[in-house]
Amino acid sequence: MLLPKRTVPLFIVFVCAGISLCSASHAQERCSAEVKLLLSPMETQTARSALNFTKEVAGFVYFFDTDSLDLLANGVILRLRRGPDSDLTIKWRLSKGKKFFATPGDHEDFTCERDFTGDGAQLSYSIKRKYTAEQLPMTGGDITRLLSQGQKKLLQGAHVSIDWSRVKRVVEIKSTTWETRAQAGARKLTLEAWEWPDGKVLEISTRTRPDDGPSTYAELQELANTNGLSLSPIQGFKTSIVLKSVALAKVK
Repeated sequence: MLLPKRTVPLFIVFVCAGISLCSASHAQERCSAEVKLLLSPMETQTARSALNFTKEVAGFVYFFDTDSLDLLANGVILRLRRGPDSDLTIKWRLSKGKKFFATPGDHEDFTCERDFTGDGAQLSYSIKRKYTAEQLPMTGGDITRLLSQGQKKLLQGAHVSIDWSRVKRVVEIKSTTWETRAQAGARKLTLEAWEWPDGKVLEISTRTRPDDGPSTYAELQELANTNGLSLSPIQGFKTSIVLKSVALAKVK
């Protein structure tokens, strides 16, 4: 037990220096899996003490989208992390019912991942690159100039058009993470707190085999209950929660 204004197509086709289509079984063998459970944001100190979370790492997370969240609506996430390991990431989350199978080539940091949350499982593909510049990008034009060749190819060909002149940095998030093991020999757990002007989220997560996602999610719930940790009434991806909160605050 776990205890320039330009409209570009964005169909996600993985042609990044050797990324190729393959069979479903082959693709899923290469995908990692992560299970994510949202706790009440007020439980940060309680969770740290109860599960002995250590190795604190602080940083910032920035997301880029339009005011109406056009990228998020199409499963596209543009994220910049600043901290000990800074990176710029392009991620595509497949909508439920949609299938796409790919294997990474030999170039760039390509990741295939199946995420398990209270909303179920969702497959995503992403490519990230190191970010070393001091100045933070602000606009869609800034972002397009920073993308690697693999990331540009990742964004070529979607069945939706994005006006990059409308894309901008929409939120700055203070991020703090801690790590622990529930018991000797158990898999590693990560606790991550995000705080932005309009709210907070707190997530506990762990990596597992794709087939074990549902059972591991139930074990995370049991771990939280055993340690008296309250769950957030909203479960799902913290990225979506943050971006929708920011968009809602702008129209109030």
